Amino acid sequence: MFSLSGVSIPDAGEAFSDTAVWETFIHADSAEARCRSWLKLACGHLPDVEAAAILVEHPVEHTFAPIAVWPEVNPEMARLGPVIEKVLRERRSVTQVTSTPSVVTHVAWPLLAGERIVGILAFAIARPEREIEAIVRQIHWGCAWIANLFLERDRASAEQGQKHLGAVLEATAVMLRHRTLRQALFAVVHTLRQQFDASRVAIGLADEESATVMLVALSDAATFERRAPLVKAYEQAMHEAYDVHLAVLSPPLESQEDRAAALAPLHAELRAISGAEATLSYPLTIGARCVGVMTLDKKSGTFGQDALAWLDAFSALAAPVIEQRRAAERGVWSRFSRDCKRVFARLFGPRHLTWKVATCSVLLLAAVLALTPIHYRVSAKTVVEGEVQRVAAAPFEGFIRAAHVRAGDVVKASQPLAELDDRTLRIEEARWSSEKDQYTNRLREAMANNDLVSLQVLDAQVRQAEAQLALTTERIARARLVAPFDGVVVSGDLSQQIGAPVEMGQILFEIAPLQSYRVILQVDEREIRHVRVGQSGRLVMTGIAGEAMDFKVARVTPVATAEEGKNFFRVEAALSGAPLRLRPGMEGIGKIEVGRHSLWWVLTHSLTEWLTLFAWTWLP
Repeated sequence: MFSLSGVSIPDAGEAFSDTAVWETFIHADSAEARCRSWLKLACGHLPDVEAAAILVEHPVEHTFAPIAVWPEVNPEMARLGPVIEKVLRERRSVTQVTSTPSVVTHVAWPLLAGERIVGILAFAIARPEREIEAIVRQIHWGCAWIANLFLERDRASAEQGQKHLGAVLEATAVMLRHRTLRQALFAVVHTLRQQFDASRVAIGLADEESATVMLVALSDAATFERRAPLVKAYEQAMHEAYDVHLAVLSPPLESQEDRAAALAPLHAELRAISGAEATLSYPLTIGARCVGVMTLDKKSGTFGQDALAWLDAFSALAAPVIEQRRAAERGVWSRFSRDCKRVFARLFGPRHLTWKVATCSVLLLAAVLALTPIHYRVSAKTVVEGEVQRVAAAPFEGFIRAAHVRAGDVVKASQPLAELDDRTLRIEEARWSSEKDQYTNRLREAMANNDLVSLQVLDAQVRQAEAQLALTTERIARARLVAPFDGVVVSGDLSQQIGAPVEMGQILFEIAPLQSYRVILQVDEREIRHVRVGQSGRLVMTGIAGEAMDFKVARVTPVATAEEGKNFFRVEAALSGAPLRLRPGMEGIGKIEVGRHSLWWVLTHSLTEWLTLFAWTWLP
């Protein structure tokens, strides 16, 4: 005997029982036949092999199933399951020994293509584990045939997939090359006709609203009569595939014959009209939505699984392109009408509960907004001023001698505020007092001498000295500044200016009375039309936010002031009651109640008025 790749082959002196098996192995035209003949040869030349199997990976489901077993029926075959599962988990060769009813060793190892398991060899050998090493070595040598077979199959599959992918991309490029959808579809039907050697190819587009399919491109006709029997037959066959959202082949494949025959009566009618031997309709789908149907006819032959796989890949690329082109070529009115119909269908049609609930909620909210009246209040920035505000100014030019209060102090009536230096005035007072005494003595002498002329002159000089003395005394009294009434010092702080000069009329202090205030509101010009004298409101100050105060509008001034790019009107109001902690100059927010309006008007009137003004600006 001699061995070929580890598998023993009988020489010319032995029986020729394996000749037919070798012929089958060498000339096998399928992977299944080659695996079966190889397994039969291996098990026939290996001692004590009770069962064997070759498992391969399914290309779609990625599960392993036997492609060849030996012998055809053997109870030992079921016992190979655990060792095969262990091989898949651990990705290495596994040996297990069972002793019921006799000692049998189960051996399995993976056939790898890179990091992927493409097949598994499993043998049940009626020998102990220590006696099967030589047998396993022979199997390892001989399995190169099977490994090469799987590698060749993967290579052929990859080449075929690459070829299909190139053809699919080329057909998609043909579609993208044209600017309009009709031109693109007309080019595609000619490409598909050449790809499948078809006699005729047609493409129809689906209308979701009417759930119909309309023929738009036919491979052998630039134009066609829509009432022609052939065109109607194509549209009916396309509608048949559109209804089931599945590929429809007529006549069906052997594995689909019973089911497809019941689903495709209209395709049989199309075959009768067109004279085609085979017709295939394939839907163009995006998710669960069908946007069109392709129909292919063949005068001879049929469509196989390769054609279905090719069309599946092309459909995945072509359907989004068709949908995008259709959307781009729709007019504005068509888009608007379609969107409106879609919305109405969701609101009043079946399903879409979320849309219905949301719409009812919006309508209910709109009704509440439109029918619920509330008090509308105009908000404005507010400042508090004293109702009467007095100024303490410098009565004459001088120097500050003392300062007794500063801004923020509460003062009583006649309380000293500050004092000016009066030493110069007292010297002047003494001078005028001395001059008065001199003139008085001289007047007496003139009266004694009966000098009438001197008497008149001296009398005038005495009166002049008395007036100057009274003026100086009054200025000395005014050098002491006092509070005119009970109040609070609003401004003025001379504590850091002792000895500094002041000019006559210079404001030194501002004093406002306590418990007597007026409120100044800065109302935006957009809201001033709602404000009237006599309206009431509430005020909250920044420093005492916890105490809201009531007020009443007393005056609306007709003059606007600009501030921060907006116009504001000055509105004066009187407080109904003032808390003890309120001080002039405090700022806050006041709200004037101007009447009752609907909640919708309150929320939208600002926008409505702005839109009205904007429209008025641009109207001719």
